[in-house]
Amino acid sequence: MLSIGNNGLKLLLHEPQDGFYLGTRFDRSGVFGSVLWQGTEMAGRWFTAYNPEMHDAVCGPAEEFSPIGYDDAAPGGTFVKIGVGLLRRPDAAPYDRFRLYPIADPGTWTAEAGESSIVFTHRLDGIYLYRKEILLTGPASFAIRHRLESLGASLSGEVYNHNFWTFGRFEVGPARLLDFPFRPDGAWRAQYDSVAFTPSGIRFSRTLQPGESVYTGNIHEAGASGMPYAMSVSDGPVSVRIRGNVPVTHTVLWSNHRIACLEPYNDFATPFNWEINYLFSMC
Repeated sequence: MLSIGNNGLKLLLHEPQDGFYLGTRFDRSGVFGSVLWQGTEMAGRWFTAYNPEMHDAVCGPAEEFSPIGYDDAAPGGTFVKIGVGLLRRPDAAPYDRFRLYPIADPGTWTAEAGESSIVFTHRLDGIYLYRKEILLTGPASFAIRHRLESLGASLSGEVYNHNFWTFGRFEVGPARLLDFPFRPDGAWRAQYDSVAFTPSGIRFSRTLQPGESVYTGNIHEAGASGMPYAMSVSDGPVSVRIRGNVPVTHTVLWSNHRIACLEPYNDFATPFNWEINYLFSMC
């Protein structure tokens, strides 16, 4: 486990090859073990069962890239999953992010920890070089800086951050506030009696129960085609403000009774640099 910290904030991160996360869905660089701020675990293990091959056995700001070349690959052929490696398409079924795919080439990883930052690099020869730096920017803030370069043909797709924030407890209800600096709009997957849009965000009207979940896949600024990379999540006295330097095409909300995740999506095309900043505060 790698760690960096200061007087107020401590980040614990898994090394890409330490065996904690063996799924093929999420980027294996910067898999958080814990985010501690002022004694509160802002992000930690939110799942009740654990298997390293679970698709979502990740914590905190976890990122996923869309697959590249899957539709063009015949069964037995390969496709690219940035932050994981060169994967093998086993059959003719459509791509399924929840499925575990065989890894044909895991690429080459490095991880270096300094006093205030950790840098991960992933190289897939002839395909890409990916660099992710996680750095402390203050006693209550950190940033994730990315650079993706092609080592062959240009690469493009979309990437999002899942934002598994726990706020020191595992309950989603009226105290969990999701806010935007604009009026959000979107369509719910079903008619829920537990959650609704407001002029400034999303509110839960009651505590979600075990086995219950809510989902909307297209949050955007009302009257616009996308939204700025700006949102905040709070629970009780603590909050996290999230800001990015790239436009967001849409945002997903997925929540169960233990965690509520805002997932902002942005497009990428190599060469590509982008940054996400996190600021913790007392409400």
